[in-house]
Amino acid sequence: MNQKIIRTGIALALAIAAGATGYSLKGDTSTGVAPSIPAETITAPAPGSVRVIYSLDQKQNDKEIIALIDAAKTKIYFAMYEFTLKDVADALVAAKKRGVEVKGLVDAGESANSYDAPIISELVDAGIPVETEKHKDGNGIMHIKMIVTDSAYALGSYNWTGSATTENDEILEIGTDPTLRQTYETILTKLLQAYKGTNAAASAAAPVSIGTIDYTDAPAHIGALASVRGTLVDAHTTSTGTVFLDFCKSYKNCPFSGVVFADDAKKIGDLSKYNGKTITLTGKISSYQGKAEIIVSDKSQIAD
Repeated sequence: MNQKIIRTGIALALAIAAGATGYSLKGDTSTGVAPSIPAETITAPAPGSVRVIYSLDQKQNDKEIIALIDAAKTKIYFAMYEFTLKDVADALVAAKKRGVEVKGLVDAGESANSYDAPIISELVDAGIPVETEKHKDGNGIMHIKMIVTDSAYALGSYNWTGSATTENDEILEIGTDPTLRQTYETILTKLLQAYKGTNAAASAAAPVSIGTIDYTDAPAHIGALASVRGTLVDAHTTSTGTVFLDFCKSYKNCPFSGVVFADDAKKIGDLSKYNGKTITLTGKISSYQGKAEIIVSDKSQIAD
């Protein structure tokens, strides 16, 4: 397709999506000149506006989020995969104290680590309901990074962490389009209701293991933290670098396996050294295609 037509179509789509005051389209798009999009202002967005922010331009996405929180009048709903920024937590607590309805949703695994747990505790102690995702099969994560207030929204790849603010390549879109804002609020409301009562404060506490079990018993303990023991038949490496720790000669009929994704396998090292040995895998037992598994991301999870 002619590049001029493609570029013109993209420009038109942006203009329609953003409205008259959202994107300021400048230059001749047929020559490849990119549209001009308002960026960092550290203020609550004006009605009808959209801003797309690249994290490392000013390294202050946290301040952009705080500006939204400070401008909220009646409600703030958020869902955040990783949340370690105390300044954002403090802003949410302050909003709660001034009478704004504040509710949040976090990932069960991330909220339990030593970085996120203190932040979650601060919010819960301030009376802010914070729920965690709870998928029935033990798989899946709460990977949304979004905040919605009574007048605006912000979403993108940006987690509320220090590294996402000052080191990572991240995108944050902030806007006020009423239809989009309501759509995002509807999604968050649905999730907050679905996971209501999951108690993030409890999830943030150290999980309690059910102890050591045989690999054949793993399917009866989906969702539990456990140490699963058995004799490793084979550490099979796929073409993509993922390693499957097989405890049966026929992996298709085996009730349990360990999974080590490629990046983690590189860090852990040669896993074939465990072939023929009785080993213990420690972690959360999840279910994939009807079979129990533990995802191994650190060598401390493997013991022989």
